[in-house]
Amino acid sequence: MKRSILFIALLLCICSANAQNKKLNYTIAIAKFQLYYNSKNADSLYAMYSAQMRAALSVEKTKDLLENLNAQFGKLLSTSIVQETAENTIYTGVFEKGKYNIVFPLNDKNQLSGLFFQPVQKEESNTATAEKEPSNFNAQTQSGATLYGTLKMPESTKSKPNIVLIIAGSGPTDRNCNSAMGLKSNAFKMLADSLAQAGIASVRYDKRGVGESMGASSPESETRFDDMVNDAIKFIQKIKKDGRFGKIIIAGHSEGSLIGMIAANKEPVDKLISISGAGESADKILMKQLNGLMPEDKTETTKILKSLKEGKTVAQVSSERLSSIFRNSVQPYMISWFAYDPQTEIKTIRNPILIIQGTTDLQVSVEDAQFLKAANTNAQLSIIKGMNHVLKNASSDKSENLASYNQPELPIVSEFAQVMIQFCR
Repeated sequence: MKRSILFIALLLCICSANAQNKKLNYTIAIAKFQLYYNSKNADSLYAMYSAQMRAALSVEKTKDLLENLNAQFGKLLSTSIVQETAENTIYTGVFEKGKYNIVFPLNDKNQLSGLFFQPVQKEESNTATAEKEPSNFNAQTQSGATLYGTLKMPESTKSKPNIVLIIAGSGPTDRNCNSAMGLKSNAFKMLADSLAQAGIASVRYDKRGVGESMGASSPESETRFDDMVNDAIKFIQKIKKDGRFGKIIIAGHSEGSLIGMIAANKEPVDKLISISGAGESADKILMKQLNGLMPEDKTETTKILKSLKEGKTVAQVSSERLSSIFRNSVQPYMISWFAYDPQTEIKTIRNPILIIQGTTDLQVSVEDAQFLKAANTNAQLSIIKGMNHVLKNASSDKSENLASYNQPELPIVSEFAQVMIQFCR
């Protein structure tokens, strides 16, 4: 799935004259959803949609959605009501690969007007506790909140080993490259282990609002992309002050690639690694995404993105499909995010750079890596055949590829680990 949006949140208001009928309607609808989800019956699920949902998700896109969700979550085994409101009913869905809350709204015609999955908080906490390593290398945000990280030292090495700061990508991805939103890869933990075996230290951390760093989160309206950059800088500064290490290398994965570039320009390090990093600015990527999903809104999408790129918020969004994406509270974050172009950032870095990209990555393409290489011709480019976005061996078949996102026992690609080790020595 090329940068596709898995979780569609087009939640509309619902009115129901009779509470008993409403409950019955929801009972029937969720049963149908479970049946169609498990059988991957896109046509029947599409028939449940409201007009707005049909405009946003065609039958073909619904088919892709079902394939992706089944690959990440597994079959839906059972559902139970958690909360009933005027707008929707929230169910806890027990899937083969975990529990997720399903926000399930029906309109006044009993049509499905939205679909959103949330991790069950208790399970997220238990998962983090079961898999985390000691938080032995923490940093403070500019506001004083704690970001929790893990320092992995080699068992035997020279007096001052080189050290790699691993920066995770977008979404609620933790220090191990796991997430309660259907990701359990342990890729960063495996990378840290491989580096340690080669005599290289590493630090990886839970981003603000994720895992143990949940307390460092801030309201959406107050969050800026620069917050993530400043957090990375705090870890760089702490490593520099520590005194136990030799060369400092940043390794940013996915969105962490851009964060790492900006951080390296503000707080210089010895080397930089971009792993599966986008080659274009976020506004261009979002333009391609939305034009593919909602071509009928292209004119308004272009106008909104142009305004945000220029640093100006948009007071009114007429399209209901776009209003949830460009809500007022998230626009300041987008403005701060759109201000950065990875090609501009990587071009100004003078120290050694390694760009790594897998050929079976469903989210970032080899072309992205080539954009970055063209922007800084001194960079080393390594294309890893058969490596996907979570650094595992996978074919280009979508279902098989996404299945590896939930195979924590599957090792990272050995060639990738070796390329990393050679560059970091």
